[in-house]
Amino acid sequence: MKVPRVVIGMSGGVDSAVSAFLLKKRGYDVIGVHMINWDSQEEGISSCPRSKDEVDARSVCDKLKIPFHTVNFVKEYWNNVFLRFLENYQFGRTTVPDIDCNQSIKFDVFHKIAQEKFDADFIATGHYATTSFGDFQQNKNEPDEEIRLFSGRDPLKDQTFFLCTVTQEQLRRAMFPLGSLYKSDVKRIAEEQGFHSVVQKPESMGICFIGKKKRFSEFLDEYIEPKPGRIVLKDGKIIGNHHGIHQFTIGKRINGKYLEERSHFGFFVSDIKPESGDVVACEGSHHPHLYATKFLIEQPNWIPISNPLKSYPPSEIMCRIQRTHPPVPCILEKCGDIISVVPRLPLRATAPGQMCVFYTTKNECLGGGEIIKIQDTL
Repeated sequence: MKVPRVVIGMSGGVDSAVSAFLLKKRGYDVIGVHMINWDSQEEGISSCPRSKDEVDARSVCDKLKIPFHTVNFVKEYWNNVFLRFLENYQFGRTTVPDIDCNQSIKFDVFHKIAQEKFDADFIATGHYATTSFGDFQQNKNEPDEEIRLFSGRDPLKDQTFFLCTVTQEQLRRAMFPLGSLYKSDVKRIAEEQGFHSVVQKPESMGICFIGKKKRFSEFLDEYIEPKPGRIVLKDGKIIGNHHGIHQFTIGKRINGKYLEERSHFGFFVSDIKPESGDVVACEGSHHPHLYATKFLIEQPNWIPISNPLKSYPPSEIMCRIQRTHPPVPCILEKCGDIISVVPRLPLRATAPGQMCVFYTTKNECLGGGEIIKIQDTL
């Protein structure tokens, strides 16, 4: 009987290193593949230099005695992830590049090349998530059997939020070896296996291609042409000026250098008007205008085969707009291709471009859709 072949995405970090070890330990034919998604010429001084990650990924594969390869997805990443990222900020929308990267790179072109070039039966990543088939597909019975995505065991590291756009076909060939582990378990295993260089690396946080020596706003200025505009209050009063709406995110405090007026409580972005170029401000970090009570999303990507709006009781569906926030109960109403979402608790800093990801009360990730409009606030 042929030993199943698993291609594992090797990032150069501790999570993919331990995932590769666990796959090898279970007897799979494992191949490590490092994805190059960002051109080092664009990178400047980065917090996660490509060459270091590649060296660490190769070192782990050598230690495990498994083949190591690199694949170049710079063009695909630029076209499908980075340009979308810039476009969103150019029009005052917030975006999560990790979701686009999973959708367009890790679970699309990477899956395809793993099958076509490396003849993979399964493709593994170091995500903290699990499925109804199990961390190693051990519970799979039929080829076309429905698969369901669930939160990983470690609630602080769960990454299903970033996997909300995956499809049934992609999940059926995916493995998440870390789904049942806590981060502390992963680090312990890495130490035991002598993966010292990756254990000691700082965790990848935020948007890696920006680099630690650059501010987020400085990075955006390199790619987006400044378009001056006004900073106004809800009543239209002008309290300052800015150099471009891409410098602002709903919910964030406005830097005093842009303001002609001062407040002990500070001014925060409550809305962005791309048509006029106005940034709408409110006073105080807990101003009612910062809390959305109803918003609209595009038709979601539903992971289950049957539409959850029809197959799940409304009382079981919850939503979240940020990975670090717990899901909250919500009421959903379908209006053509648009769905209105009314969270039971108002959500702070809800912004167009963000993803609203849905869960059941049993930690199943149902999928998600992009927020297109904030309809009501407190």
